Amino acid sequence: MRLTSNKIEEILVGILGEAGLPLIRQLIGKENVSEFDLATKTRKDIKVVRKMLYLLYNHNLVGFTRKKDKQKGWYIYYWTLLPDSIRFSYFKTKRDLVIRLNELLEREHKELFFACPNDCVRLNFDESIDFEFHCPECGELLAQDDSTKRIAQLQAKIKEAEGELAKLHAARQARRKLVQERAKKQIAKRKAALRREEAKKEREKEAKKRAALKKKADAAKKRAAAKKKKAAEKAKKATKKKVPKKKAAKKSAKKKAAAKVKKKKVLKRKAATKRTIKKKAAKKKVVKKKAVKKKTSKKKVKK
Repeated sequence: MRLTSNKIEEILVGILGEAGLPLIRQLIGKENVSEFDLATKTRKDIKVVRKMLYLLYNHNLVGFTRKKDKQKGWYIYYWTLLPDSIRFSYFKTKRDLVIRLNELLEREHKELFFACPNDCVRLNFDESIDFEFHCPECGELLAQDDSTKRIAQLQAKIKEAEGELAKLHAARQARRKLVQERAKKQIAKRKAALRREEAKKEREKEAKKRAALKKKADAAKKRAAAKKKKAAEKAKKATKKKVPKKKAAKKSAKKKAAAKVKKKKVLKRKAATKRTIKKKAAKKKVVKKKAVKKKTSKKKVKK
């Protein structure tokens, strides 16, 4: 349902009355209108304007935001009409109207009505008995009223209101479907985004696994290459040692012979030194014996 200014006025005038029409016209098609601006434009007291706005707010037909005035220090309220709430209120009033009209139609079918010939009052059977079938205003005798015209009028009004209600309901359903479809699309987008993220994470995990496996393989290759190099170096060294084996054997034999000769010379030197030491010790003993003999011969002579 398209909310025209006339329909908005029809709905809100039903709540505020004709006195609130200037205020409603100032709010239609605008957002965040200051309550002071509304008071000046409608030429009404700020308290009256606030009372009307609070009445609309209680019916959930307007919303507000408040801001603090830096100079004066108090809060200023800015008001805006709520189109969705106005639509629902319009739908609700039409539904209540259909219910009331159906109740009136049922009453017209069930009860007898008596009317004054001067069109003063129209009373049902119980009320007419209370006044003894006389008009309480002019005193004329009441006559039975034919309710066929009234029934036809009520049926026409009910038909019109139900048709309007059906249109409103269809528009409401269409709006709900649109909202549901949008919500479904948003949910589908979110799910698709989540799937993409999960797929991306899985791809990253697989890439990490591949990189780790590649690193391991490269490390294994490097180790194998290092082992091959070591083996090759050992083989080269072994071949180098095998070639000069005879020369090394000759050299070692010469070295051994030279060492033996050296040992013999050292042994000979040691033996010679021992012999010279023994000779010296013997000479010393002989010299000592001679000295002792001389001393003893001198002592004998003195005696």
